[in-house]
Amino acid sequence: MYKNKELVQQGNSANMIHNFDKIVAHISNYFSVNIGDVVFTGTPEGVGEVVVGDELEAFIEDESMFTLDVK
Repeated sequence: MYKNKELVQQGNSANMIHNFDKIVAHISNYFSVNIGDVVFTGTPEGVGEVVVGDELEAFIEDESMFTLDVK
């Protein structure tokens, strides 16, 4: 995750407590999960405050998944 073009969080699925199958099975009890959905599972090191005017950009490997402006 980049905040204002600065890398602030970096992690991978090896750091997760539960695997993807277990997470999807659990949340599927409450929500429909479809291809392309993004499931936020928590934060690796680097969690911090986000304020109005910040720009966030998230990647999976080298591919940008989304960019958003905090308003």
